[in-house]
Amino acid sequence: MSKSRLDTETHQNKRLSLQQFKGVVSHPSDAETYDIKRWAANAMKKAACVVYPTDVEDISAAILFAREQTLPIAISGGRHDVGGASSVEGGVVIDMREMNAVRVDKENKIGYIQGGTTIRQAVKELFKHGMATTLGHCGSVGCVGLAIGGGLGFKVGQHGLACDNIVSATMVLANGEVVFVHPDLLWGIKGGGSNFGVIAELGMRLHVARPDVCMMQNLYLPEQLPAVVAELSAWLELQTPQELVFLIFLLSPDGKPCLLLNGVADFSAEDGERLWNRFLKPSPIASKIYQVPYDAYCASVDEYTLLPGNKAQAGAHFNKFDYGTVKLAYDMWLTVTLKAPMSAVMYEFYHYELVASIPVEATAFPQRTKDKTALIGIYGFDDEWALEAKQAMTDLQACVSSSSTEETRKSIGYINYTVLATENDTDAIARKAFGPNYPRLQQLKRRYDPEMVFDKWFCIIPSGA
Repeated sequence: MSKSRLDTETHQNKRLSLQQFKGVVSHPSDAETYDIKRWAANAMKKAACVVYPTDVEDISAAILFAREQTLPIAISGGRHDVGGASSVEGGVVIDMREMNAVRVDKENKIGYIQGGTTIRQAVKELFKHGMATTLGHCGSVGCVGLAIGGGLGFKVGQHGLACDNIVSATMVLANGEVVFVHPDLLWGIKGGGSNFGVIAELGMRLHVARPDVCMMQNLYLPEQLPAVVAELSAWLELQTPQELVFLIFLLSPDGKPCLLLNGVADFSAEDGERLWNRFLKPSPIASKIYQVPYDAYCASVDEYTLLPGNKAQAGAHFNKFDYGTVKLAYDMWLTVTLKAPMSAVMYEFYHYELVASIPVEATAFPQRTKDKTALIGIYGFDDEWALEAKQAMTDLQACVSSSSTEETRKSIGYINYTVLATENDTDAIARKAFGPNYPRLQQLKRRYDPEMVFDKWFCIIPSGA
């Protein structure tokens, strides 16, 4: 990237310049540096300028500049939010990608991860020290956005959610102040997202990690679904915290529907093969069981980050996994692929015992049950099918949980998945998402961001507003 461009441009009759900014300041006419691309094409919005801070002083300058010019702010990390929380029309995007350093305090087992660090970058650096923490599966996702929204990942069964492993944070508030976050605000960012400021660095608890993991990739025909569901159900009765499996409905490269079973276990090759061999019983048409270095694991789903086009997605919770309901979801998904051919439904079988053992009020993240999660992804649809795509997403979400208990059916799904997080005309979605923790989040909002400068992800209205 080139050095900061401080000559002025006009947007909505406002001069956009940052006199004290050390990083890059980019405008729509700057072809080399103006990057508003997002994983979801429909999440891309034309910002007045994109700034790339290099330190906390840059972040502070960007916030104060935007507020002085009465321009809205969006924070961009990994740029994966499907609802568009990392984009803003006619405003200032604070793109954190240049702040991607990782420091390891091996003695105290804490990793300090800057706000623009991707999972791939963090895992690689932590792995050099034989350490790991709970991070996601997709290497290009931003660590901070994942962690402060809850944080699902391979290590959930052993170490809890990513947010449960946050021990400290350095943050820039709405007034430009740089703070080392104290306990009340730390509680808020453990699941409360980007509602209180820009996180420059997270301190995360680290754990000694195996050097490698054992993976499984099995492909089945649709007619094998009953046998696959039966084998998964039997495995769930024995699942240990070191084991994770995904069941995915998707179209193959030649457009044929198939069932993909992905597994990862924190085991040696011998123990992993013994575990995954049970899924050979339904006779997959293709199977691969293999050992990979731990730092290579997060590259295993990188191909999914290359999916082009528009996207809508949501999560679902379920506590009953039965063939009848799964078959209904499969049939509904298959119909959706006629208009959105890259769509997928992914049943996620994390081991949630540890997550559920933590009291709801211990962190802002409220979803502390043993319910399993699912990702509903409507991908690759045309602009004119946008409303239908959202309805298809909602219908599939309801279908996945339809045989579960009433309380589970009411869930909006894992909060860091849903496109509804950016529907902020009211705080109705936020109230539903955070449940009993919402009033405390409102109090924090009143103290740290009463003017709602940061309002792109689950609109939290300050108490007394």
